[in-house]
Amino acid sequence: MDVTDPTMQEMAEIGKAYNLDQFTIMDCMEPDHLPKYDEINEVHFLIVRFFAHDFHKRVVTIQDVSNKIAIFYNGNFIITIHKPKVAFLETIQRKFVATDTCTTPAQVVTKILWYTLNSYDDPAQRLSEQIDFHENNIMVRKTTVDQLESLYYIKRQASVSHKVITLMAEPINHVNAVEKDDIALQDVLDEHLKIQTLYTQVYEDVNNLMNLYLSFTAQRTNDVMKVLTIFSVFFMPLTFISGIYGMNFKFMPELEHHSGYPLALLLMVATTLTLYFWMKRKRWL
Repeated sequence: MDVTDPTMQEMAEIGKAYNLDQFTIMDCMEPDHLPKYDEINEVHFLIVRFFAHDFHKRVVTIQDVSNKIAIFYNGNFIITIHKPKVAFLETIQRKFVATDTCTTPAQVVTKILWYTLNSYDDPAQRLSEQIDFHENNIMVRKTTVDQLESLYYIKRQASVSHKVITLMAEPINHVNAVEKDDIALQDVLDEHLKIQTLYTQVYEDVNNLMNLYLSFTAQRTNDVMKVLTIFSVFFMPLTFISGIYGMNFKFMPELEHHSGYPLALLLMVATTLTLYFWMKRKRWL
């Protein structure tokens, strides 16, 4: 049975018909519930979250990235409950249930877990492509003001998706413990490891790229400050000299000297050259 956006009354009727625990029914009606596993009255209860994010929206929470599917099953039935339409559930029905490839509820659950994990695959590849694009721009110094913000939201999506996938380990491992002879479960475990590794790599790459961006920004700021400091160092002694001979004291012998002006200019030139060669020697220029 596949139930889309049920009311609480409808779920109460389903729970009564299949002897479902009322607390698990409350959990399955909560749209923001995280992945979990329970077994009550010989009925297995799972909550999984599949990727369902609009890339035009900014990622803030787990609910922005994923949607929930609640699953009740035992040896005789399987019930899936979700709010929006889930395309891969129809695929499972058509490819595996209708063709008798999956003959038990546990096998159907295994397929649901695999498709749930697989929904995170393409988004991870897309995030990797975005990171490559930003990395190229940063390395060739084609940075923009909003680039750091874009990197932050890539990091946020990778972090949130990684948390969901990590939490998915609980239902996956419990199903594996119950149905340990099912070879398809090994594919689920492999897919879980693969997706977890992909998002770990994306998170580390974007984190390193953000640090690189900040380093380049700091380097550009240092270059500007270096130029300004050099100008200050050259003009400071010149300002000092001109300040002294610009004072309006009556008794300043140099002011009466007929070569005072060219000597002051010569002193300024000598001071500038001395500073220049000293900085060259220190390799500051």
